[in-house]
Amino acid sequence: MLDTMRFIRTDTTTQKPHGKVRRDDPRMASKMVGLDGNPNANLVRAVLLGVADDRGVRLNGGRHGAAEGPAKFRDYFGRLPAPPEFGPDSVLSAGDLVGAEHTSETHARLAEIVGVLRDRFPLARLVVIGGGHDHAYGELLGLARWLTRTDPQARLAAVNVDAHADVRPHTGEPHSGTPFRRLLLEPAARLDGTSLVQWGLQRAANAVAHLQFLTAQGARTVFWHDLPDTERAAAAALTDTLAALAASHAALCLSVDLDAFPQSCAPGVSAPGVVGVAPGAVIRAAARLGTMPCVTQLGLYELNPRFDLDGATARLAARIAWSYLTGLA
Repeated sequence: MLDTMRFIRTDTTTQKPHGKVRRDDPRMASKMVGLDGNPNANLVRAVLLGVADDRGVRLNGGRHGAAEGPAKFRDYFGRLPAPPEFGPDSVLSAGDLVGAEHTSETHARLAEIVGVLRDRFPLARLVVIGGGHDHAYGELLGLARWLTRTDPQARLAAVNVDAHADVRPHTGEPHSGTPFRRLLLEPAARLDGTSLVQWGLQRAANAVAHLQFLTAQGARTVFWHDLPDTERAAAAALTDTLAALAASHAALCLSVDLDAFPQSCAPGVSAPGVVGVAPGAVIRAAARLGTMPCVTQLGLYELNPRFDLDGATARLAARIAWSYLTGLA
């Protein structure tokens, strides 16, 4: 374990709440502990793991800057209120994964660390914050390997909320357009096509060949233009999708590429779009995810503070994570 954890750069800013601290209004920052704070596994309810690496985005031609996403996420997450059930040291801010020279090696490190954190903090919910969406591969691979050790017959499911399917083929290093192709084709990931739902895809953002690949794999695609018109109805549709997978799988990951949302709501991403999923729909569904009858995990990717406006995208990412961890929409 210690050998694996050397790849994490410990967060040293977790216990510095933003603004004045009031006893009657505790914030998440006051509940955080770092790995160097000797966290008690029986107390930790949530684990936040950053992946401060955007090499995969740069390889795919996206805007640079997502490596700065985890730090900005923690800033805004720490400002959110802490419900009474979150006691001292109940949120482990595990720090940031140190990227390797090649993306495939970084993904391998992430997979190892996800397994170690799950073993060490079995009662906690895990949130992974990117960084490029290519790291969804390492995140889900880590969950799949941990699941295999727990139960060799257990099945993994995933819902990818994204404008892009991220199933591009690659001949060199894997990048931010490749994670779900790799998860579907590489046996180690154990993600069957029928266990993957691509939710919120946009036809203007995907090649026909990539959509045909998903169909051939048996994956379900839900396009943005087919979503219910109201936020509440869209939230119900996404929640129903998650619940159906949770009922038939041992583990379920919700992977959110923040470019799934319109640029008016999420300007600070690697590849912004003019239209997209209603943020409230994902927030409501995330609040329900943590209550579902299987192991769950949340990934948030492509947060790019260099292009954010008044922290809008960082606030949205923090809000989704907060709802997942507290069960409050």
